[in-house]
Amino acid sequence: MTKNEKGEPAITGLVGGRKDKQNSFVKKVYIANVWYSWQKFTGTVQNVLESEWNIKKQDVFGYLAHLCETFQFISIKSLLISALPLILYLSVFKSYLLLKDVLRLPEKPHLTLPVYEYLFFRCLPHQILSRKSGVVLDMLAAIPYLVHFVLPVLFILYLTLRRRSQSVPLIYQYLWCAGWVNLIAVLIQFLSPTAPPWFNDSAVFDINGNVLSNAPNEAAFQRIDALLGFPCFHNIYGQSPLKYGSFPSLHVAWPTVILFHKPWVGKSFGCLHVIWITWAALYSSHHYLIDALGGMSLVLIVKLAMEHIWEPFSKKPLRERKMRRLSSCSKTV
Repeated sequence: MTKNEKGEPAITGLVGGRKDKQNSFVKKVYIANVWYSWQKFTGTVQNVLESEWNIKKQDVFGYLAHLCETFQFISIKSLLISALPLILYLSVFKSYLLLKDVLRLPEKPHLTLPVYEYLFFRCLPHQILSRKSGVVLDMLAAIPYLVHFVLPVLFILYLTLRRRSQSVPLIYQYLWCAGWVNLIAVLIQFLSPTAPPWFNDSAVFDINGNVLSNAPNEAAFQRIDALLGFPCFHNIYGQSPLKYGSFPSLHVAWPTVILFHKPWVGKSFGCLHVIWITWAALYSSHHYLIDALGGMSLVLIVKLAMEHIWEPFSKKPLRERKMRRLSSCSKTV
């Protein structure tokens, strides 16, 4: 045993050992309390979840039963046939670079859209709508553009979840109409590429007609990218193989197709959606007003062709429709 200066035995080692034992005991007690509290918390959460599941179990199983009843009306064969034009459109659109080299498609865009726009309206509506800009207006314009990319899926899910067998033929007709609209539009854009407003308003050419500089593809939505600090719209439009596809506007055509096929909420909301995306297209300088009208007209032509010529999902046969039109013509005469 060690002694201090007075010759008395030192007890510091004993005191230190007792303190270490006390600290270790306190830590063990603390860990035990934490473990007990955690077990009690997880047990309480488990009991709450089990009780909620027992309450909601019947509702969930009932909802799944309704979904099964809805999907049993969907024919895989009819679904594939209705999606054929859309699949063909996607194949053609993704093969643009290959088709451009093989078929020698034109690369330089036509710059005549603002001329036609001014002849029809005596002004350039997109420039009028884009004079006043702000964060609120930019966000309002960005919303329908972001929804645009998932719009067909959302509408098909809406028709499916209506739980009505009558809504299933609308899915086939919608896919058939949307597929032909997209295919015809992309063929027009391939054969006659047209420059959008953001290009015509910003492009600088040399004496040989080559482009020296122009605004980015995202146009006014670059302000959204700057606000978010992330190149969202830049990544979206930078991946498109078709740079000059202003006419006709598929951004306006897609909501118009929905408007012709019993839109969600009602026709008022469907019309509002078409007006909203038209304003957003002009405000963001992505389209001219003539592009929007061209997209609406294309949908109208395809829909009339489906009703008066042929489409494989009509409830009434073609012969009956022809006889009805002949009878109506004879009455008018």
